[in-house]
Amino acid sequence: MSTDHARYAEWDSAYVLGALSPAERREFEEHLEGCEACRRTVAELTPIPGLLARLSPERAEALLDEPVAVPRAPRPELLDAVRREGRRRRIRRTRLRVGFAAAAVVVVLTAILVPLALMRPVADAETVAFETVSDVPVTATAVLTPVGWGTRIDLDCRYEATGSADAADDAADDGWPYVLVVVERDGSRSEVSSWRAMPGATARLEAGTAVALEDIASLEIRTVAGGDVLLSARPG
Repeated sequence: MSTDHARYAEWDSAYVLGALSPAERREFEEHLEGCEACRRTVAELTPIPGLLARLSPERAEALLDEPVAVPRAPRPELLDAVRREGRRRRIRRTRLRVGFAAAAVVVVLTAILVPLALMRPVADAETVAFETVSDVPVTATAVLTPVGWGTRIDLDCRYEATGSADAADDAADDGWPYVLVVVERDGSRSEVSSWRAMPGATARLEAGTAVALEDIASLEIRTVAGGDVLLSARPG
């Protein structure tokens, strides 16, 4: 576990909900590269935005007031897991009010969705390779997995070491900032993750989108500063 884990332990909910500032988002993503505990927590929380998007404000308020129905004779290990998750959610505090509301809904949805998820067959994942759009020494592949709330994206992006001193000198001290963009078939675009790349380094990211796999027209890797498309991939 990263030595500075305690500093970022309460940032995960705000990160998944898009409540961090751009600077905080980049700082937290740099921390994720070396902290397995935070990566695991972010992966657990990733479905929440998609689930919340499907709830009307009235239904969300109703869920907060409804008692959670506990299945008859639940498996002990499942009940313990739900209890531990509930305790962890209750003691966590996010910095924004939306974080508090999301945490309350998570407790309800976990009790309902976990048993169903255990019975669902694992969906087939699709691997896509990115094609170069601009002349940059960057290669990338992504594994897209359909899930109940949308699509999970596991991205590997490598900045090749060209051996050129000029290329290293051109890179910023902390690397080049890139962003992963999901393009829907209707033309809508949404940023799902950002990171920094250094020559000779490989970035491995876990991201998610509420867009279903069949509705994704393409994935794009863009520069943060100018929004230029560097690489593109088309599922299917």
